[in-house]
Amino acid sequence: MKLPGSLYFILATFIILCGIYNSVTPYRESGILRYQRMPDPITGQMIPQTVNDVGAPDERQHANYIAHLKSGKGFPVLVPGDPNAYENYQAHQPPLFYILGTAWSSITGADPTDSNAGFRLRFLSSIIGLSTLLGIYFAGIWGLGRQDIALAATAFAAFLPMNVALHSAVSNDPLLYAIVTWVFALTIRGVQQGWHFKLAISIGALVGLGLLTKTTALVCFPILLTGLALTHFQHREDAKPNLTIWAAALVLPIIIALPWFLRNKELYGDFLAVSVFNAAFTGSPQANTFIDIFGPQGYWLNMVLWWTSRSFIGAFGYMDIFLFDNMRSDQSAALYSGIFLITAGIVLLGQMGYREIKSQSDSEALPRPAPFQILHLILLLFTTILFIRFNLQYFQGQARYLFPAIVSFAYLFAFGSVRILKSKPELAFLVPTAFLGLLNFAAVQALNSGFPLRQP
Repeated sequence: MKLPGSLYFILATFIILCGIYNSVTPYRESGILRYQRMPDPITGQMIPQTVNDVGAPDERQHANYIAHLKSGKGFPVLVPGDPNAYENYQAHQPPLFYILGTAWSSITGADPTDSNAGFRLRFLSSIIGLSTLLGIYFAGIWGLGRQDIALAATAFAAFLPMNVALHSAVSNDPLLYAIVTWVFALTIRGVQQGWHFKLAISIGALVGLGLLTKTTALVCFPILLTGLALTHFQHREDAKPNLTIWAAALVLPIIIALPWFLRNKELYGDFLAVSVFNAAFTGSPQANTFIDIFGPQGYWLNMVLWWTSRSFIGAFGYMDIFLFDNMRSDQSAALYSGIFLITAGIVLLGQMGYREIKSQSDSEALPRPAPFQILHLILLLFTTILFIRFNLQYFQGQARYLFPAIVSFAYLFAFGSVRILKSKPELAFLVPTAFLGLLNFAAVQALNSGFPLRQP
């Protein structure tokens, strides 16, 4: 099918934004965190915390994994208590992104340990992001038959400042987002158009590759199971997925990931390497510590919700640079709150838009929107459950752990965007483009002024 020109505009602008964010974010450079404190070793007074890498979270350790593979030493092993643990605390991660990163490093000549190679090495994440955006677009085409909504959702994901920042760093997160998004898109295609063996094999292989990227890819199984179940109950008898399709979609991922799981079992004692993660991350901020200080309500509302909400829009570096970094904290909080209210208003408006979409589907023979809604809410639900589970043990109020469901967030906003421009729905993508464009301008200003203040 021919892709619209506005989609090319969105994709091109996303790459340009990634390049801008990439260029202003330090790579493998030390500095301080202005809003996080540590005791001075001499005076005992609380001073800004020093860090070996002030740029993107965990980027140094992801790059070190790539460097380890590139050196020919094989896959690294995480050893709790290792004196060099700071440099290697991503060593337990599944290997797929790092294999791709090693190949990309060789192609581009970017040495992962060279502080001048960051721009080239990071662009792998930006290219992977293009795949995610295309997955979001086709999810709307296959699931709703509505190009206007699909474009608005794609624009939201492409221009959300935090999502741009994540795709401007060395990380396994973008590959996870791409795989989960395409599992969602292909599953809704199966639900709306019927399943066949090739589709089941494709989705099963993607889920397997997801498990080789990050264990959060487990959210793919509820999506897949729900999609197969919806098709089983809603299609004609001859169009229902047969046992071969169920097996291909659900067993193939395990077959693909099993060698890595067995390696984890032998090295760490469990298939997902959860035990070694817990043993190695004893110094990470524990949820119980904050609950003791603030109480359960204070922890979940004032810590997890507030930090996650800001980082959903944009909290950069090690959660230390905010959109309005040059303002007083009360002014910054007020502006963030205003952005939340506008976003929530557009999402709520979208529920009225959804009713109109449902009505049009009945009259214009478009794909039924109900399966799409069910699937994206399932994805959002299970991603949120994993996020809450993580924050029950560690304080990690970072929206990047929710972004495996970026396709869900994008369509919640897109429904409202189409409602706002219902007289010209083909231009609905301009709503997230204009709104988030202003936030990107603020983000780049914050990064340009914020990082120099955090570097010696």
